[in-house]
Amino acid sequence: MRSADELLEDYEAWTPRSKRWMASARECLPGGDTRASAHFAPYPVVMERGKGCRLVDVDGHEYVDLMNNFTSLIHGHAHAPVVEAVAEQVARGTAYAAPVESQLGLARLLRDRLRGVDLIRFASSGSEATLMTLRAARAFTGRQMIVKVEGGYHGSYDHAEVSMIPLPHEAGPADRPRPIPLDASIASSAVGDVIPIPFNDAAVARARIAERGDEIAAVIVEPILGALGMLPGEPEFLRALREAADAVGALLVFDEVIALRLGVGGAQDRVDVQPDLIAMGKIIGGGLPIGAFGGRGDVMERFDPSRQGGIWHASTFSGNPLSMAAGLAAMGDVTSESLARIDALGERLRTGIADAFRHAGIRGRATGLGSLAQIHWADALPRNAREALAGIMAAGPAAQWLHLSLLRRGVYLSPRGMCCISTPMGTAEIDFALAALGDALDALRPLLERELPALLR
Repeated sequence: MRSADELLEDYEAWTPRSKRWMASARECLPGGDTRASAHFAPYPVVMERGKGCRLVDVDGHEYVDLMNNFTSLIHGHAHAPVVEAVAEQVARGTAYAAPVESQLGLARLLRDRLRGVDLIRFASSGSEATLMTLRAARAFTGRQMIVKVEGGYHGSYDHAEVSMIPLPHEAGPADRPRPIPLDASIASSAVGDVIPIPFNDAAVARARIAERGDEIAAVIVEPILGALGMLPGEPEFLRALREAADAVGALLVFDEVIALRLGVGGAQDRVDVQPDLIAMGKIIGGGLPIGAFGGRGDVMERFDPSRQGGIWHASTFSGNPLSMAAGLAAMGDVTSESLARIDALGERLRTGIADAFRHAGIRGRATGLGSLAQIHWADALPRNAREALAGIMAAGPAAQWLHLSLLRRGVYLSPRGMCCISTPMGTAEIDFALAALGDALDALRPLLERELPALLR
């Protein structure tokens, strides 16, 4: 690799139609896009179509899709049962402002699979689902404070975006983190309602929860920390949250919007910790917008619209017929056998990533669990958000260089290096991606030697 500037120039020359489209889009959309998580510099590729585990962009380039819309497409693109179910439903209408039979079908499927889910309610997104679990906890306990993990991403609303990126100069001591807003749009009142704790530190979690126990409504956690590294929650830590929440009368909420793919019964079965409430999304919608939340009957019954003094939850597209039909079709094909197969592919991918970095003489490994993985530019795997963030900062532009290099080689993953497996994939697709990774790292090594020698072994 000659220089970083030439790498960018090569990318722009390779994606001329995407470049022109993005230039036009900036006339209508801030930055040319409508989704910050999908944006990357100098501009994202614009997609034309997807089928199975492959995508094709407007310039005609084909990719093995290792992102799957940030883990939501467990069966990849245009999964035949989903296409059929949605086509059949759309011919009958898209939204009625009334219940539909498929709501009950999907609710029963999820309830029957998830331990401790007595009642369930649908939402329009994972963000809405986690938001409603926190509102339920406040109503049930009569308290206000929320305990959340540093680096935890629970959606796009104020409380969810406190301490999402624990920058070291702002976040305070590791054993007593300060709540910090993601940006200037976050209400100060929300910041004041959040008690952040470090991921995978049982002792600090117990101490912080006990200290403010009579104020805490809920403890919310992702069993696998998604946005900052695909870091598995250690069973000891998750058990400590369960015990600490019980000790102070707070509710434990599992955000399984990503983690639900870790088992037929979700991540809670894998770690053997049962929350009071669980939030879901992504894979349960078959590729359409969806969210759901459920749990203990004595908490969830407060959403009964006929109940006096209950919790108000209204959302125009919650439980809409298209998402219900797609979700039923998709989840019917999520079985213990299909999950075991993609989990094995995930292990093959994580092992192969470590081997590729080692062969290239570059510091790097992969975290993850089951069908989830993420690249980290370090020898030691991070255990929490601060460690993951330190690695990201040390890597500097290396992640961008690798991302663009992999796109050129037909591999589509997130700009931060997050990957996931879909059921249309087999060993051929994983091995193709790993070969592309090895080739890209070999090509980048001279640039790293000049610009970021600390990343070399």
